[in-house]
This record gives sequence, structure tokens and C-alpha cells, in this order.
Amino acid sequence: MEVAVSTTPSKRGPYAKSAQKRAAIAKAAYEVVMEVGHPQLTTAAVAARAGMLERTMLYHFPTRDHLLVAAIEYFEGFIDGEGQDVDVERPLAPPGEFRDLIDHLAHRSPGEDKRLQLQVALASAAQDPAHPAHAFFQRHYERVMAEMVELMKARQAAGLAHPDRDPVRMARQFIAVWDGLQQNWLIRRDFDLTEEITEAFREISGQNAMEARAAVQDLLNRI
Repeated sequence: MEVAVSTTPSKRGPYAKSAQKRAAIAKAAYEVVMEVGHPQLTTAAVAARAGMLERTMLYHFPTRDHLLVAAIEYFEGFIDGEGQDVDVERPLAPPGEFRDLIDHLAHRSPGEDKRLQLQVALASAAQDPAHPAHAFFQRHYERVMAEMVELMKARQAAGLAHPDRDPVRMARQFIAVWDGLQQNWLIRRDFDLTEEITEAFREISGQNAMEARAAVQDLLNRI
């Protein structure tokens, strides 16, 4: 599946250099998180990784919290390596390949515990409108909601989701369950994350009911 990436026009002059510095810092913050975990991230470590003075880095990201948000922004693709703001148009999984998408995303999270731990911690902090994570998660959930609503509509059109269910409500419920399962997995790790996420999606979207209806109709057609 192809990923289309659109960027804003190239920035020139001092603003371009500033944007590139911010991108370098965000990349460095992400790398430090992935190596030692977000609780151990220090401003000095990020500055050293970015190859700049700490006071220069703090001019762009004034607090440790800002650095943690920059790290997750870099992972999400909101900032690319050249300092450009990026709008990533992620491909929606074809209706019949949703299990593959779930398997990929669910296993990506457990495989990157430190990144997932950072996301969960920032999501909790984002409840405070004054925290720098608040604006990020507003943007994050706006994008995720839009993607999931379109996916739900596509599956309804393909007969794989209940046609009477509101795609917006299904998307919102699924995202909430997905986030909750990931947090629970970090604490307990006594269940298969892929299986739980997949079954939650099937129940919320009505896929189980649609498959049962199709099975009954198939049986009737054979009689």
C-alpha cells in the first residue's frame, strides 16, 4: 500500500534554519526516549544528541515536557527530518484486510514499549489544556477519527459492518477501547493485544452480527 506525503512549500532563510533545528531536536528527543525511556530523558542528553548547546535547544523547546511532545510528534510524522510540517495521508486498509492492519499496529506498540509508555503518559497529561501535549493530542485524535470514520464507512459499504450503526460513534468507541487496551496491556501483559483489539472492532462494528446473518442466509439458500 502506498503512503502519500504532502509537505508545505520549502522554507527559506532564517526560518528554514530554525525549522531544521526544531526537527533535529525532535528526532534527538525521540531517539533518547527509544534508548532509555521517557522518565530518564534529560534536556542535556537531548542537546548532546542534537549536537547543540542546551541553551540553544531550550530556546526552541523551553521545557522537558515540550521535548517529550516533540518526540511523539516526530514519531507520528507531524515533523519530518527537514523541519517541514507534514500531513501524512495514511492508507486505509481494504475492508478484507483489516485483520492485517490490526496485527501490524498492535504488534508495533508492544514491540516499542518505551514509545507506547510515552504516549500513554502524555495522553494523561494532555487533560490539562495548559500542557504542551494537549494541542498535540487534539490534532492526533482529529486525524485518527477521520481515518477510522472512513474505514467504518468502507466496511459498511462492503457488508462487513452493520449498516444501521453510526460510523462516527463506532470510530469513537473503537479508538477509546484501543487506547484502553494498550494501557491495560502495559500493566498486565497477560493477553494477546492483537486478538483483543480485533474482537473489540468486530463487536463495535457489528461484524459478528453481519457474518452470522450471512451464514444464516447461506444456510437458507442451501435448503
